[in-house]
Amino acid sequence: MSNEDREKLLIAYDIIGSKWTIHILFTLSYGPKKFSEMTRSIPSITQRILSQRLKELQHHNLVKRTSPQRPTRTMYELTPKGVALATFIPCLMDWGTQN
Repeated sequence: MSNEDREKLLIAYDIIGSKWTIHILFTLSYGPKKFSEMTRSIPSITQRILSQRLKELQHHNLVKRTSPQRPTRTMYELTPKGVALATFIPCLMDWGTQN
C-alpha cells in the first residue's frame, strides 16, 4: 500500500471510525431529521454524544444543520458528500448479515 493510500484510509477512518457515526449517517440517509427524532432512532446514544458527533460531521461537511420553518425547528440532513459516504452502509450491513 502506498503512503498516499494509507493517508486516504486514515482520513476516512478518522471521520467514520467514531462510535455512532455510521448509525447517524444511516439514520440521516432516510432524509432530514430533528435532533429528537434521531435520539429516538438511535436509542442507546446519549444526547451529549449525538450532539458531539453531529458537530464533527458538520465540521467534515457530511451533515448540515438547517432551520427550514418558523418558529425555528432545527433539522439535520446529509450533504452531497454525506450522501456519497452513506452509500457504502448497505454493503456493510449485507456483509454483517452474511458473516
